[in-house]
Amino acid sequence: MKKVHLLVNLKSGSNKGAKALKEIEAALKNEKVAYDIQISTYPGQLVPIATTTANEINDNHECIVIVGGDGSLNQALNGVKSSLHPDTPLAYFPAGTGNDFARAAKLQKDPSKFIRKLRNQPTVTKVDCGRYQDLITGEEKYFVNNLGIGFDAYVVNKTNHSKLKTKFNKINLGNLTYGINIVQALKGQDNFRVKISANNHTYSYDHAYLVTTTNHPYFGGGVPILPIANIYNRELDIAIVEKPNLAKFLYLFSKLLINGSHMQSKQFHYFEANKIEVETYQSEYGQLDGEELNKRKFHLKFEVDHFNILK
Repeated sequence: MKKVHLLVNLKSGSNKGAKALKEIEAALKNEKVAYDIQISTYPGQLVPIATTTANEINDNHECIVIVGGDGSLNQALNGVKSSLHPDTPLAYFPAGTGNDFARAAKLQKDPSKFIRKLRNQPTVTKVDCGRYQDLITGEEKYFVNNLGIGFDAYVVNKTNHSKLKTKFNKINLGNLTYGINIVQALKGQDNFRVKISANNHTYSYDHAYLVTTTNHPYFGGGVPILPIANIYNRELDIAIVEKPNLAKFLYLFSKLLINGSHMQSKQFHYFEANKIEVETYQSEYGQLDGEELNKRKFHLKFEVDHFNILK
């Protein structure tokens, strides 16, 4: 590896990105690898930065490294996919609050080991990602984790606007913010009607509480909503949870954390497919890789896709 292009979100994980950048720079200097840095200064800026960087790379001994959270990786992926070289590999150093993709892909979290691997023996690995088309707005985007409607999106919305998130991140307890807002979501999120199409069948649920189309098991900072999902099987998974009472929810959540047996509950439904369609009939919170989507009705078509990651 002759040169590394760092695409950085300094504010990810309540400024974990800034700390990670210093450690990555020190490791690069120690390994005598040339590098440049491009820093995101406003939401979404890593998309055009990644597009431009991928367009300009013409040497197999150069690579793009994302330093930030899963939302930063999402932006870089969408930027590269819209470039002249959509298969350009990405390396990712997780510095966010949840870091769910890094958990699913088992990525290196030690800066020195991360750079040493890139310097000496980087491996290009093809992994799954999701791609969706919004049939209402016409928008098309990719995601590395999941697109959620309802409960998990409500939690993301409240967490992103929580003053506690910054405080907890400073003492490495950022995931605790999710736990607190799960309790709020129990009161605030109501049920809604949704139609799901997958594997040539259509299903309707009148009391949906959570609808998450996911690329791997985790959401919300390590919660294994679908333990069977993985990023290598060329499939997407969708989980639909119908609204339980409080006692039932706590029981299901404990099973989710302990052994995954929540999947046997009558309130829990899931499908695995390479194409999925989701339609809601009322306005709900949405989230894409931990970033908020406008509260609105959704009609989405999903397909499994892939991208290359350096590990």
